[in-house]
Amino acid sequence: MRSRRAEVAARLAAAEGGFVSGESIAKELGISRTAVAKQVEALRALGYEIDSANRRGYRLVGLPEEAVPTEVERLVTDPFWNRFEGAVVTASTNDDCKRLARDGAPEGAVVVAAEQTAGRGRLGRQWVSPRGGAYFSVLLRPPLPPADAPPLALVCSLGVAAALEAAGVPVMLKWPNDVYLGWRKLGGVLLEMSAEADRVKWVVAGCGINVRRTPQLAAEAASLDEVSRMRPAEVVAIALDGISQAYREFLRAGFAGLVEQYERRHLLTGREVTARDSTGVAIAAGEAMGVDGMGRLLVRTATGPVPVVAGEVTLAPAGGER
Repeated sequence: MRSRRAEVAARLAAAEGGFVSGESIAKELGISRTAVAKQVEALRALGYEIDSANRRGYRLVGLPEEAVPTEVERLVTDPFWNRFEGAVVTASTNDDCKRLARDGAPEGAVVVAAEQTAGRGRLGRQWVSPRGGAYFSVLLRPPLPPADAPPLALVCSLGVAAALEAAGVPVMLKWPNDVYLGWRKLGGVLLEMSAEADRVKWVVAGCGINVRRTPQLAAEAASLDEVSRMRPAEVVAIALDGISQAYREFLRAGFAGLVEQYERRHLLTGREVTARDSTGVAIAAGEAMGVDGMGRLLVRTATGPVPVVAGEVTLAPAGGER
């Protein structure tokens, strides 16, 4: 069920630039006209441009340019996502979402931000998160033992890629958690988990997508505005719907049920790669054979196939990565 604020936003948006009376909104939502007026003021503070006129009501003339929770909530179509929190600026959506997890929030909670001041990627690296991007974290509570949870990073990145692809963005995947536009990184997923010996308590999957080119982005990074005019909130909403779809399939059939979809978008398969562990030591070098049903990257080495469970993978110089 949507929040009242998102419901008011949805009714204004449905009017497609026409006026909607406060009385009709109040009647539909079962609240007072005063409550409607308060929600309208809150929407204005979030970046919605709303005109008002006596005897005519309210008219939506502009949507937020940044990813704010209410706009994401309005746009999401899958009811799996049931709680939307966040701020324009936060230190880390993953940290915020982990706090929700520890406080007992339900699976399907989402934290959204337009900017992160302490965003991070895998291996503790800084993730530059300037204003205008799409940054969000989701709370999952999969009924799995901890050993079966690692493929969730691939599941979430696949969900994001499939959703962007359906929206006309020609993205690819780079094992284990990156989304690429051409040969440049567009976004990625960071997975954090709390577990007991035999069960996962919660998983927080954070995602960052470069939506607009800003001076803070590295020259080698890609941004969505090169190929699409989608607003950050639209990007978050479609990514969420893609993640929930992939997550359901993962719970139903394991990662084996998603391998074919992943491989269709995987840019490493068939290329010469080197895989290194978290300390930088090479653990496998050879041709990437693809991912298996456990989410491992298989590398054909001189001594035979080596399954890589985790690590950093780079293409050999002749592989074409720039």
